[in-house]
Amino acid sequence: MRGNLLIGAMLALTFVAGCTSPVNRVGGDPGPAGSPSTSASPPSPSVSSAAATGSAGPGAPATRTSRPATPVSEIRRTDWPNAVIRDLKFCGESDDSVKFRNGSNGLDVPCRILPDGARPVYADFVTEEPANAPSTEDALVLVELGNPDAARRQALVPVQLSYNGRERYARPIILGDDSSPSGDRVMTFISYRVVGQNVQATVRKLDGGTETRRWRTVNLAGNWERY
Repeated sequence: MRGNLLIGAMLALTFVAGCTSPVNRVGGDPGPAGSPSTSASPPSPSVSSAAATGSAGPGAPATRTSRPATPVSEIRRTDWPNAVIRDLKFCGESDDSVKFRNGSNGLDVPCRILPDGARPVYADFVTEEPANAPSTEDALVLVELGNPDAARRQALVPVQLSYNGRERYARPIILGDDSSPSGDRVMTFISYRVVGQNVQATVRKLDGGTETRRWRTVNLAGNWERY
């Protein structure tokens, strides 16, 4: 009888020890901030192997696992440092096209496109010509005329695709202020953006101060006025 009691007590102790033993956890390096958390737990038995691998069973409709990439507009494909832009009279060339190479047209008084790391702004903000032309994105780019050690002047240039979508045309520009007579002080566009059909920019004036300026078109030709 005593032997049976001892055996029962030992079995009870074994059961309690098994219930209170610590749970083994699988460790791992934390992922970068914002990444989905990972789990070391095995998949639930209720999840079928077909669902886990992403395959569809017989008769199940095919599902798309990723969305197609958004197509890039033609104007965004422009290689701006080597672009050819027509009607850009700001650069002072006699030809109807300005051909940039490595960001400059290479003349004695050079015209530089997107100087000092400036970037283009894309938006559909230029009136389409002709009126039945397909609506496409346009670009606003910064161009600077003059040598770095002499009088310089900057301008914001709206660029529009031609009707056939292959050529790039400059529309009426937004001209910056004249530099100082000695050329040691230059008005520069610090930043610029398109707001609806209008243009807004932060500029650094000749006296070193900054201000926000806004322009809107005043006629169908696309000329700008400050307001």
